[in-house]
Amino acid sequence: MAKGTDMIAYCGLYCATCPAYTGSMAKPARELRGELRRHKCDKAAARLAKIPGLNAFEHYEQLDALLVTLAKMRCRKPCRAGGGSAACQIRKCARSKGLSGCWQCEGFATCPTLQALEEFGDIDRVYLKNLRKIKKQGRAAFARVQKA
Repeated sequence: MAKGTDMIAYCGLYCATCPAYTGSMAKPARELRGELRRHKCDKAAARLAKIPGLNAFEHYEQLDALLVTLAKMRCRKPCRAGGGSAACQIRKCARSKGLSGCWQCEGFATCPTLQALEEFGDIDRVYLKNLRKIKKQGRAAFARVQKA
């Protein structure tokens, strides 16, 4: 496992706290899917959906597909080592500019490439808060706080 500043993604997120890196969603999703299959819920779903109050079972196939997707949502490496999406435009942009991260770019606060993170539910803009901290404190100090 990588340590310290190697865990800081180009966007300012800290890989060690990411559910994809820690597996905090993948493992329970895999376990729940296994438990549901052990109880043969996949086979009983159509019958269960006919029982008043259990009509949500008519969407069992969608739940199963979601659990499969969540179980696969796993990064084995941090962003800097090639983890995450190979199509990450943020990483590509920072590398093309020769930057260690977006905190080195003067326009990060209004960057449309970075704002794409908001599509993934980062409503409180933690990446911007992190980028400002990294710019002010430096990567090592930021990593020490994150590790704690």
